[in-house]
Amino acid sequence: MTATRRCLLLGAAALPLAARRAAAHAGHDHGEEDAAAPASAAPRVTASSEAFELVGLLGPDGALTLWLDRFADNAPVDGATILVGLDGQEIGEARRVAEAVYALRHEALARPGTHDLTFTVTAGGEMDLLAGTLAVPEPTAPAAAPHGLLETVREQPVLLGIGAGLLALGALLGRLAAPRPLPPMAEPEPAPARAPGAGEAPPLRRAAGPLRCLALLVLLAPGLALAQGMEAPRRLPDGSVFVPKPSQRLLGIRTVIAETGEATPTTRLVGRVVPDPNATGRVQPSQAGRIEPGEAGLPALGQRVEQGQVLAWVAPIYSAAERGQLQQGAAELDAQITIAEARVARLARLQGSVADREIQDARTELQGLRQRRAALNPVIAGREALRAPVAGVVSAVAAAVGQVVDARETVFEVVDPARLWVEAVAFDPATAFGPIAGATATGPAGERLALDFVGRGLALRQQAVPLNFRIAAPPAGLAVGAPVTVTVEAGARRVQGIVLPAAALVRPAEGAPVVFEHAAPERFIPRQVRTEPLDASRVLVAAGLEPGARVVVQAAGLVAQVR
Repeated sequence: MTATRRCLLLGAAALPLAARRAAAHAGHDHGEEDAAAPASAAPRVTASSEAFELVGLLGPDGALTLWLDRFADNAPVDGATILVGLDGQEIGEARRVAEAVYALRHEALARPGTHDLTFTVTAGGEMDLLAGTLAVPEPTAPAAAPHGLLETVREQPVLLGIGAGLLALGALLGRLAAPRPLPPMAEPEPAPARAPGAGEAPPLRRAAGPLRCLALLVLLAPGLALAQGMEAPRRLPDGSVFVPKPSQRLLGIRTVIAETGEATPTTRLVGRVVPDPNATGRVQPSQAGRIEPGEAGLPALGQRVEQGQVLAWVAPIYSAAERGQLQQGAAELDAQITIAEARVARLARLQGSVADREIQDARTELQGLRQRRAALNPVIAGREALRAPVAGVVSAVAAAVGQVVDARETVFEVVDPARLWVEAVAFDPATAFGPIAGATATGPAGERLALDFVGRGLALRQQAVPLNFRIAAPPAGLAVGAPVTVTVEAGARRVQGIVLPAAALVRPAEGAPVVFEHAAPERFIPRQVRTEPLDASRVLVAAGLEPGARVVVQAAGLVAQVR
């Protein structure tokens, strides 16, 4: 039998043992357990007041571990002083062992029975007295070991006979079904003498067998470790969720106390981010030409530019006939300018003999000829500068060195990222033309954007009215054209209910939205609620939740996933 087969047989023999050990894992039901079993079998004490909430767990070594949190928001309280009293007598001060975790060891804590504990908590400028009860059970006798395979065979020897018969039958069928070798077509050659050690496996291969066995045992070790019965979050038979304090710290669960208030109903609209028309510009040449780079080259995407900065040059392009006509016109203008200058000089020498009006007309004609010649110079040999119309960031580049562009073709686009708008569309006439008290938007990454209403359009766009909003403080990285969800507070109607963050709402597979009430220090109850959206980050609970309840507002989705 090879080493691999031996390992497989070893694994097959060990799997039932691992399965039996894993059956004791907390949170699983592998037997006739009591449906009303407590959330945890470990002795624990809970105490709470208007300021603090405390959970204590008595370990097998007699050490009492304490977790101290704020009652309202479930935030850990670190650096506190906790004096512990047992049955009216102070037994010591719990020392800090981790962040917001304290521990106290005393032999009286491990005595069986019911103990009244008091905790004097001092945190900062606050002091409070908490009281709780610790029930330590009597030590139980060790349970009888379950019957193993040998005991079962001894009690029922017929099973051994049935198993042996099935094994013999399987071996016989396998022997009959095995392929039979055919006689060789030629006389086989005698096998050469084998060198000493030639048939032995190399040392590395011989060592592979024990290594496989070791790896198999390592894989089985987690199943054996489950027998330790460590506490884990789990859903209880009544539908509530048990989450021990260490798990609450890992998940970062936070709560708020539900309070009744007034809010304005809202409407959600679909929108997108657009640039502010007063802070965006397009760079277009006025005539066809060839792109030439500026002193620093062509601008790149995302580059910051200032208003009036030269982004590129456009050199006009002409055919040979057009250039000849331009040069001919320039030569004629030069000749006319020379004649006009001579005429003005001659009339200036005759001033007093000729009318001043004639001298003034000659000078005016000379000035006009010079202006015509100056306007012709850039057309012949000059370049057109493409300048940034506004200060901002280059958002689009459609140019390359030597590229020929037409007149009014967009070469660059500049957008100021600090001045962005949101354009939304409203199909409901009440929202489109009614008063807007306020608005917020939810960005692509879930960020909340505060909006200021700018105006509405009168022309319908796909049977909807466009609404423009100004983003008060655009976050970094918000792109033009990004889709957003706009929440508009329309009208002056006020409704009453409990206002909660949108993160507190969880939609399970059943469909009805729920929130989790922090009913006990380590127990969370799902409550089905009826809600209305308020804005991008808040919802209004109209029914299903009582004021004063502690509601999970952070990590509620993680609590809902506990099974």
